[in-house]
Amino acid sequence: MNRLTKPLRSSPPRGWGGDVLLAVGVGLLLAGCGDQTEPTRVPPAVAEPVALRAEGVEPRKVRTAYRVPGQVVADDRVQIASRISGFIQEVTVREGDRIAAGDLLVAIDPADVNGEIRRREAGLESAGAVLADARRDVTQFTTLLDQGGIPADTLRKAQVRLSVAEAALAQAEAALHTALAQRRYTRIESPVDGVVVARERQPGDLATPGLPILVLESRQSLVFQTFVAERHIGSIAPGDAVTVQLDAVGRSVAGQVLRIVPSGDPATRRYEVKVSLPVDAALLPGMFGRADFTLGSREALLVPMAAFTERLGLDGVFVVEEPGVARFRWIRWRDAQTGFREVTAGLEPAERVILDPPEDLTDGAPVITDGSVHGAAPGLERGE
Repeated sequence: MNRLTKPLRSSPPRGWGGDVLLAVGVGLLLAGCGDQTEPTRVPPAVAEPVALRAEGVEPRKVRTAYRVPGQVVADDRVQIASRISGFIQEVTVREGDRIAAGDLLVAIDPADVNGEIRRREAGLESAGAVLADARRDVTQFTTLLDQGGIPADTLRKAQVRLSVAEAALAQAEAALHTALAQRRYTRIESPVDGVVVARERQPGDLATPGLPILVLESRQSLVFQTFVAERHIGSIAPGDAVTVQLDAVGRSVAGQVLRIVPSGDPATRRYEVKVSLPVDAALLPGMFGRADFTLGSREALLVPMAAFTERLGLDGVFVVEEPGVARFRWIRWRDAQTGFREVTAGLEPAERVILDPPEDLTDGAPVITDGSVHGAAPGLERGE
């Protein structure tokens, strides 16, 4: 083959390459724009409303109370002592024994008293003999004076001796009565119904007038003793009702202000107040308690205890907000009357609180109260 001769090639017509590329591109574009199914969008789930009870909060009259600690004491505390000196023969009771009025408590050796009685009896007999002799003298001297046998002065002196003898006899009788009275002091009986709380002397000890042998407390006159601050003493008067909470018996008892000692302690600036208590076998002297005095009344927001719950370690309540959404509210409170707490911050009058909220109730959950269904807050749901 001639070097100058080149083999023939089949070449596409001019412009063909561009047409092919254009066709491919259009095909791809049409393929990309074909029918395509769009993904289904699921609307967010709406929580079911919770049926709960709610109650409106309104200001109420509450009493202004003043609480102060104290203790139960016996208003009748008796120290048993002897009126005579003598050795103690017997002490019939010990600490804790219950006694009745008239029970024998202590016996004193009566030897000295009996000796004194015998001496007084002898003195009375002697005074009687002297008086009898003086009477005979007066009778004889009266006769002799009538006969002129003695001067009148002799009769006068005899009459004086008679008067002295009569006085001596009366004195001897009184001394004997006194000695006999001492005999009953050798047996000491209980003056009250009560309990022995202290035994200060033992058999064989010498009883001395004024020194206690036993200490008794009456259970019929228990009182609650407390000390009230001077700023409140003017608001308390005898006869005022008082509630006394006693820890040992686990309940409160009703009492009345019995007396106020009108002399305060200069160190503590407090005044002693005694509150009468009912007769109750469960009450014992020495029991600790707290007395609630009513000083007046005021308005306060009271919330039932059933509305309170705890979230994140803080006390609060759920408040119903429109349109039917439970909102947790932290509040400040203090103790009030039984079954309620007084709210000092966090709530306003006329707001409604949920009673007995379940543990899984969350802030923003939809609720049903008072028989009406309220809408839910968007994007919030009941916690699981």
